[in-house]
Amino acid sequence: MALDEHEDLQQQLNELTQQLQIIQQKVLQLQQQLNSIDSENNSTKKSNTKTATRISSESKKSSFEHSALENFIGLKIINLVGIIVLLIGISIGVKYAIDKNLITPLARIIFAYAASAGLFILSFILRKNYEGFSAILFSGAMASAYFTTYGAFTYYNLFSQGLCFIIMAIIAVYTAIKSLEYNRQEIAIPGMVGAYAIPLLISSNHENYVLLFSYILVMNAGILFISFKRSWKVLNLLALIITWCFFIGWLFFKYNNANRFYALVFMTIYYVLFLLSAFAFSITRKIRLDRRQLLHVLINNFALYVSLLSIFNASSSDANAAMVSAGCGIFFLVLAIAGNSFFHEEKMLNRMHYTESLALSVLFVSIEYSGLMITMLWTLIAVIVFTLGIITKTTWPRLAAILLLGFTLLKLILLDSISFTAIQKIIAYITIGTLLLILSFFYQKFKQVLFADEENKK
Repeated sequence: MALDEHEDLQQQLNELTQQLQIIQQKVLQLQQQLNSIDSENNSTKKSNTKTATRISSESKKSSFEHSALENFIGLKIINLVGIIVLLIGISIGVKYAIDKNLITPLARIIFAYAASAGLFILSFILRKNYEGFSAILFSGAMASAYFTTYGAFTYYNLFSQGLCFIIMAIIAVYTAIKSLEYNRQEIAIPGMVGAYAIPLLISSNHENYVLLFSYILVMNAGILFISFKRSWKVLNLLALIITWCFFIGWLFFKYNNANRFYALVFMTIYYVLFLLSAFAFSITRKIRLDRRQLLHVLINNFALYVSLLSIFNASSSDANAAMVSAGCGIFFLVLAIAGNSFFHEEKMLNRMHYTESLALSVLFVSIEYSGLMITMLWTLIAVIVFTLGIITKTTWPRLAAILLLGFTLLKLILLDSISFTAIQKIIAYITIGTLLLILSFFYQKFKQVLFADEENKK
């Protein structure tokens, strides 16, 4: 009997153990489901947080962009436009008074100076709390003073030539000093470069070119002074373009041989000043020229060449055009050689001068000679340049020589074949063909040496 009870208890214990295992399995399943739900909730929360962060970030970015745009318009554009509109309004008012004979010439000049003084005083008062706005007002005052001084002499002869020059020189120097003190290019641009526009706004009643170009010279001297103090390359480039446009325009439309001496003097001074202004910041900071400064030098060189062509009446004389081309070619070659000696690291500048010299040499030959002689001389120049490239172990002269040789061959095929005699064609084709084969053989034989040198340079 005791044995049967023991077996029953053992069976009940086994059943309870099985039920407990089943319950444990269900608990584990429920725990897993609960964890899965929590994970999904956390993922959703993170996603919502990221979305909210992204929306907030985009909102802040959009807000920042709008704020930056508004800042630019409010602090830069409106000020500049405002001062220009104000000056236009004053000019219209003065013109109206002149047309209606309401004020005398002296009163007109006094009124204009008073307007300049008012802007200057206001800029002085506001400088402490509103320096940017004060700078714009100051530049407007200086531009107005330029205009008034030039007009007082040109229209009404209220100043002598010497006094007018002294007043403008003082304004130029003072503007340069204040632009450095403010450390703002927006003073220098409207206050100095903007003053170049005065001769366009005022129609002179007499041909006083010495005063005009002396006035521009004063402006350029101020620009040069600023160039050694600040890296205001836009100011330099604008002054360069405006000055040469004035000067070359005068050469094209008003120049005669009686003015040759003054033309050469002003041209030389302008060229030297702008050459110095291109190098000014690089010299003071001891850094290499950037692309804008190289463009500055290129425009300056081109303006020099065009000016010389006009001064020596090259359009009416091939001999003068050839002389100017040869002279400028030699001059740019001297600059390139000097650059190699003193500015060896300025490789782009030196190459530019060499290229200009080569181009003008080719142009000189095409002006001075004709027919087969041009073809032969261009070929000779190509040989000389290629040889220099070999001696200096430099790639670009060799490529320039090959390009010139290719251009010579193209000219021979398209143009010279029409006018050359049979003998001339034979000479030209045999010479160029032989030379091309020699160059090809040279590259085949020395390619390892040439290209190894180039790899070592890299």
